[in-house]
Amino acid sequence: MSTRGLAVEAVNPTTPGHLALKKDDVVKVLSLHTSGYYFCEKGSGTQGWVKKASLILAKSFIPTANYTAGSDDELGLTSGTRVFGFTQEEEWWFGCSQSGKQGYFPGTFVDSPEPSPAIPKSPPLPSPVPNAAASSGGRKPPPPLPKKKPPLVPPVPPASSRASTRTKPATSHFQSSNPMQELNNKATGNVAVSMPPAPAPSPAPSPAAAASPGSTRNFKGTLPLQFLLWANNMALASAVWMVIFGIFTALWSSPLHYGCEIGGVAISKVYLAPLNASATSVICNPNEEDLPDLNGDLGIGLFSIFAGIAIYAFEGFGVDDRMWGCYYPSDSFSYTNKISMRGLVYILLSFPLFSKFPSALSASFLFFTGVVCLYGVHKGEAGDNGRAARAKRKAQAAQRGGGNRAPQSGGAQAGSWSPVTYYRKLVDENKLAIYVWVFLYFFSNALTFFYTLSIWIKNVEEMRQGLLDGTLDTLCNDDTCALNRIIVTKGGISSWGPYAKACGMCLNFNCSLIVYPIVKILLRRLNNIGVSFNNNKTANPTIFAKFFASPVTRLIPLSKNVDFHKLIAKVMGAFAAGHTIFHFFNYRSASEATLTIFKKWGWGGTAFFTGALICFSMFFIFTAASDTVRRAHYEIFFSAHHWFVVYFACLLMHGPVYWKWAFVPLSLYLIERVMQERRGDRPYYVNKVEWIDPVMAIQFRPVYKQDFVFKEGQYLYLNCPYINKNEWHPFTISSASSDLATGPRIALETGEEVREVPRPAGMSKSEKWHKYCSVGKDYTKLKPSELLDKHETGYNDYVSVHIKVHGLDSKVAKSWTRKLKEYFELMNPKKTFPFYLTHRDERGDIIVGRQKGPDGQQILRVDGPHSAPAEHFANYGTVMLIGAGIGLTPCASILTSMLRYKWKKNYQPEILHFYWMVRQGDIDSFQWLIHLLTDLSHGLKSAREQKQIGPQYYCEINIYITGVKKEPVPVPALRTQENRFQGSTTKPSFLASSLYGAMLNPSESSKSQVSVQNGVGSRGAKNRIQDIWIWNGRPDWDAIFAQNKRQRQHESIGVCFCGAPVIGKDLLKNCNKHSSKEEDIVFDLMKENF
Repeated sequence: MSTRGLAVEAVNPTTPGHLALKKDDVVKVLSLHTSGYYFCEKGSGTQGWVKKASLILAKSFIPTANYTAGSDDELGLTSGTRVFGFTQEEEWWFGCSQSGKQGYFPGTFVDSPEPSPAIPKSPPLPSPVPNAAASSGGRKPPPPLPKKKPPLVPPVPPASSRASTRTKPATSHFQSSNPMQELNNKATGNVAVSMPPAPAPSPAPSPAAAASPGSTRNFKGTLPLQFLLWANNMALASAVWMVIFGIFTALWSSPLHYGCEIGGVAISKVYLAPLNASATSVICNPNEEDLPDLNGDLGIGLFSIFAGIAIYAFEGFGVDDRMWGCYYPSDSFSYTNKISMRGLVYILLSFPLFSKFPSALSASFLFFTGVVCLYGVHKGEAGDNGRAARAKRKAQAAQRGGGNRAPQSGGAQAGSWSPVTYYRKLVDENKLAIYVWVFLYFFSNALTFFYTLSIWIKNVEEMRQGLLDGTLDTLCNDDTCALNRIIVTKGGISSWGPYAKACGMCLNFNCSLIVYPIVKILLRRLNNIGVSFNNNKTANPTIFAKFFASPVTRLIPLSKNVDFHKLIAKVMGAFAAGHTIFHFFNYRSASEATLTIFKKWGWGGTAFFTGALICFSMFFIFTAASDTVRRAHYEIFFSAHHWFVVYFACLLMHGPVYWKWAFVPLSLYLIERVMQERRGDRPYYVNKVEWIDPVMAIQFRPVYKQDFVFKEGQYLYLNCPYINKNEWHPFTISSASSDLATGPRIALETGEEVREVPRPAGMSKSEKWHKYCSVGKDYTKLKPSELLDKHETGYNDYVSVHIKVHGLDSKVAKSWTRKLKEYFELMNPKKTFPFYLTHRDERGDIIVGRQKGPDGQQILRVDGPHSAPAEHFANYGTVMLIGAGIGLTPCASILTSMLRYKWKKNYQPEILHFYWMVRQGDIDSFQWLIHLLTDLSHGLKSAREQKQIGPQYYCEINIYITGVKKEPVPVPALRTQENRFQGSTTKPSFLASSLYGAMLNPSESSKSQVSVQNGVGSRGAKNRIQDIWIWNGRPDWDAIFAQNKRQRQHESIGVCFCGAPVIGKDLLKNCNKHSSKEEDIVFDLMKENF
């Protein structure tokens, strides 16, 4: 195999035998001359000599997965086919294929570079080689490495968030010939933990470092894209409606004329004859009927259409997979001057559209889009729309097996499909309920649509036929005759009307149905029935439990409530668009009849005004409801969603029948809001606040414990009146339910957890002895005066949440979570954490917790608990708990409950598999979990030794460290004193510091997980600490699911997940793949939705 070389400069030799090269040419390096020249061959077959300084030698790679090039400058990869890399830019390599094609490829798709082959030193010389020093005047330093062209560079995240799972770090202190013995020595203090040397400090990044590699643009602003992401959605929606309403503005410039004719045929002579009271009370005179003015204009319509197309093209498309609508460099004119030229253009474009009725609504959309653009740029937002993150996810997905994934099938063999087997498969894999509910939903919509359509088509045909036959009664005084008189003089509604009414009836149905999935009192009741289902199977079930609980839990996919809510919203949007478009067509064809008839049918003729407000409300709600906007700035999503108040208020006025549809769901929602306020007014104490960037842990408790009874896996809403009395945010509970009844004893003055000091030997039993010391201190080395008396301690019963604080980079607090952190700092002037809160009771005694803040209001208001999918974990004998980053909180709650409390009472699940993914740079912020896992592991070991837990219970904890640096990371001291378990009869297997160090420097690749865990030496594996396994890299879910499938003890395995949606999709695929009727195994995914 020949080595490849890249020309870093143009070579124009004058000496015969030397090779002429252009910059970035690739050559084969055949040999090396001792004078400092390579003998090379170009792709054309031409051979010659090239100075060493003019070439960069390539590294050789073998791709581990297929990669499809995303742009012209990228290089596609084929698994197992060698490629060459010349220069590395973060996670991207610039290289070439064996055929010589150049391009960039992701480093996450290839293994570590292979050793470079030796280059022959004594080649035959085809021509004299001049003295290198003489010909070149001495060796010059090599020129700069080639950089990718600015428009084609895939941006990468900052250094703090880079991930690389390919390279193993150097050996850490965790590696030893006998890991368990070393950990025991460390735990007992016999051996000091060796710290790897700290790497040399890297220079401070320049302003260009925040830009994309190889690009001259900078995308690091005061804030990331937030309002500008919303503005992009608004602009796209505005553009679509500008085109639609532009068409109607043009069409309405030439409205259709009734002219006392139906389809070109004159109506009955009865209605055309001179007024004759015996025949009819009204007549239609075509000569007196004026052409209606619908306020349309061809020029404005065309302007709206072309402007809408241009805006959509600008916002929705761009260069290099980068929508220009979300391209905001921080070195641009707009950012520097804090003014959005785009926003100004949108506002100016909207003014002409306000002049005509059809385009006025889209004009208001565009106007407020411009306002949001101006606001976002004024705040200092910048970004490139996350192209780096998308490229990274694409690479990671392929690394996890995207290119070589096995077919996603269950146990059924190919060719054995039949309706019966497919039905049984859906039943066994718990998918039938979802399919049935989706089918019933769409069937109900179709039935409503076509039934309403058929009725209105019949009504329209009867109107037309009555006009032609002269059979419409206009002489009576009831509503029917009044309507007939309108039809005779103005004409009936057009054939478009029935379609508008059919869409409107479907809107009635969907606008009432959309409320049910988010009414928490209904969800809580149904979920409580579901949780009790497992007990109903084993105990003596009541008639209610036997005939009602089982169908509810099995046939209603409660965990999909948010997905169903989103589905209904999308269908609502489609029907709303159809309702509007068909009405606009109908208005052009029968404007006067439509206005007169609908005024009589509606609430005083408010249809146009309320319809416009409904569309306006939907515009704000829908554009702010995307996952991109919600994750970027939750407050935008939360505030915009409250346009639903205007939406439903106008909907009740828009039509006279909607109240019948809305009475039950809106009543339930109003009851829910009243109950939320009542629950929020219940008093709570805040006990403790802990902060390790960027995670804030809050411990609180209700004054009356019966006010908050929860199950592990549930969530709650928090409100801080100091910030906003009406703003509530959801957070998963991270503590166990028993922590609220049996919390640890703490020192009242400092809040530190304490343990009881044993009675000194020789002390008389008649003498009182209740002394305590911190769990992190050695009581044998403390003086008696340094010990705490019992009255100086108290129990810290608590409920906890762990919150990731956003917006830390901004100069002023904008996010709710950061405002909450700063509010706690008002009560903590020293800004030292952990921060413990206490108060004095009526007797002056110190009590754990504080209720009121410095502003005199309750510090936190709590609404909950609320049901969540993870609470159903108790229905399974085996459970896989999966969390990513801060998404581990429901897993921590379940782990604590089972290992510390419920296994001692013989609760299930009997088998727990915990999988947690965390970046190496984020480990420090999860020190609370390191302490928790250490305490739980020691408690589990102690309970096993004392026979408090049966042998059927098994726990396995897998921690995956991503973004691991090549160099060893120094292990700093923990911020909180570790529990040394002094006085315990059980010797600890490890301490928190040992686990902390092992996590910072993982030694075993996650790719070898299954082979290591099933190997002969698994008990003494170097990356194992008791029941905890630490891996370098991301989990191989396919192998993990296959392993759990082979080793299963139960036919159903629950999979509880909270984290990034991309991981959830991968888990869902594996649940479907490994569930099999033939092998009697089902994986049920329970995914958190907020």
